Amino acid sequence: MAQIPLSSQPSRSRIILFSLVAATIIWLFNELNKHGYTLRVQYPINLTYNDSLYIPITPLPKSVSATLTGNGWMLLRKSLPFTVSPVQYAILNPLATQTLNPATLTAIMHEQVKDVRISNVMLDINRLDFEERMIKNTVLKVDSAGLQLSPRFVVSSFINLRPTTVTFDGPTSLVSDISDTILVRVPAQKIRGNYDEELPIRYPQSPLLKASTERVFVSFEVAELLGSPPPAPISEEVKTPPAKPAQKEKAEKKKKKKK
Repeated sequence: MAQIPLSSQPSRSRIILFSLVAATIIWLFNELNKHGYTLRVQYPINLTYNDSLYIPITPLPKSVSATLTGNGWMLLRKSLPFTVSPVQYAILNPLATQTLNPATLTAIMHEQVKDVRISNVMLDINRLDFEERMIKNTVLKVDSAGLQLSPRFVVSSFINLRPTTVTFDGPTSLVSDISDTILVRVPAQKIRGNYDEELPIRYPQSPLLKASTERVFVSFEVAELLGSPPPAPISEEVKTPPAKPAQKEKAEKKKKKKK
């Protein structure tokens, strides 16, 4: 019996491996061509509304859970989020819409998702909360009464701000609480030289609230008062000056003569 050379054994193993891979691919292709498969998927959804008038104050749903039935190849493609377009769901009256209607959503998916049958549509998040959008301009002013200068130093110029206003954009409940004027406080102490710094604008922070700027430039000049210091105050108490020695002697002589 002839023996197979050792050098030919690795080649035979590769041929067997390639045959198994090819057979698996052919079987997979045949299976994917069949119909009647069912797959539960998370399908992307995009809610459309007039974002110039309304703003959501809670996260909107990004996907829906649905059962798809159809060809294997089609289900494979539909199960990959980057290969499908999100279902477009229009909200005409956001303030009056608190939930999504599953029946309406199913009908919309039947119209927009082709080549498969859709059933059992469910939402992981089905609560909507919208508010009217509000834009407000607020004036910025430096808290001049709170400036802390070194003794004998004063502000000798106008206090400049850049910008002088800030615009807020967000839900009405947040924007309406912002004051018409925001004071910018200078944190420096014992200022004795010209001031030019960028300072933060303080307002209620929220991921739903946007400001046109977060910081403001503040600058002003400082000068020292010249002249001698004011005289010390005079005490109200008036002390009687001590008597002179000569006057004391005369007074004693008069007392002796009387005796």
